[in-house]
Amino acid sequence: MSVRHLPLALLSTVLAAGCVVDATIDSSEDELKNIEKTGGTSQRWIYEGPLPALDSVKVVASLKGHTVRVTGLLPKGFAGALPFYAKPKSVEGGRTLVTVVYPIATGAVDPSTGKAPMAPGSYKSLWTVPFTPTNDKAAWGGFPFMLYQPQRGIAFHGPITSTRNADTGDWEWRLVRGPVSHGCNRMQGEHVVELAHLMGINMRVPHQVGESVQRSTDVTVTTEWDSFDGSFVDVDYPALPQVKRPKTGVTLYPTWDSTNLPNLVCAHDAKRPLDGTHCANVGEVRQDLATGTMLVEPEAEPWIGHACATNADCAFSAGGKPASCLVSNGLGYCTIACEGYCPDRAGEAGSFCGKHAGAGRCMAKAAVENEGCGAIPGTVAKTKERFVGASGASSKVATVCTF
Repeated sequence: MSVRHLPLALLSTVLAAGCVVDATIDSSEDELKNIEKTGGTSQRWIYEGPLPALDSVKVVASLKGHTVRVTGLLPKGFAGALPFYAKPKSVEGGRTLVTVVYPIATGAVDPSTGKAPMAPGSYKSLWTVPFTPTNDKAAWGGFPFMLYQPQRGIAFHGPITSTRNADTGDWEWRLVRGPVSHGCNRMQGEHVVELAHLMGINMRVPHQVGESVQRSTDVTVTTEWDSFDGSFVDVDYPALPQVKRPKTGVTLYPTWDSTNLPNLVCAHDAKRPLDGTHCANVGEVRQDLATGTMLVEPEAEPWIGHACATNADCAFSAGGKPASCLVSNGLGYCTIACEGYCPDRAGEAGSFCGKHAGAGRCMAKAAVENEGCGAIPGTVAKTKERFVGASGASSKVATVCTF
């Protein structure tokens, strides 16, 4: 692997060229906070996951399947336990090849041309900027920026979009998996941190503005589905309806999310030591890292935001209020009347007291748990104001699933 610095002039050019913010794309929640929207500066992210830097790394991005596959050899002598989302395979020489697949976003179709900006091809280098603070061009969020097409500024980088958690006031990062970018491949914030670490960038320590390195590696970007070991590649992450995912002869790779494993990537805190426990206790661990088994399972009973046809499908109550089925055009979702606040349940999308027909109705927030509203027929993601009523709650807005 060669390592050299990216010229600052080129760095400034590519950060301004290919990947600029698209504020029209909405999203759902994540545990990684976007404090920039509440007046803070970009955070430096720390990786404390179990994967090491890999040898002989290859990267394949599918613009059709919206996946990026990373394969590489575990370093000799590695004795750690692999997480559930890293698939091992024994190869010649007694080495272990590891495969990890992440979801990505791709270029949105330009209405004037009918085409999406993209950069298929084969590349031999990744320019990496480990710490990329937000500027007037895009909401980089402090996540690494990993460039593979310098002339057009096309790269792997963080999710760009975030939405506000109405209860905490925080803006939270989330990847929208689909054709939504200006050509770059957006990734979950924690995923691009891990990707940089797999490439040999030490993400277990904070980085400074201006740092950049080059890693010689094979990067293939294809307009077809990726295939590996005789089957198509997909990843277990919700996607927009226009994403064409393979249906047969496919291996569905698991992935991870900071909602369930917040201790793998966290914002650097200068008051805490970098001793391997920097990310401990930053949030509830909801998933077993070794097996992928959920430690907090969603309950089977109906809940706010579940699809329904009649009130009988919403046989529950919360806060002493009975649920009912709110229906439009024959499709509905379970809800309860509210003023200011709504209850949440572990394993379910958070809920929000939104204004509806002059009153308050608890609605599910657009989230991974409901595939960004895709799992609730008849609904779409909309921004709603909080119905305050006589609750004394502060005014808030949230992105919810409704008609």
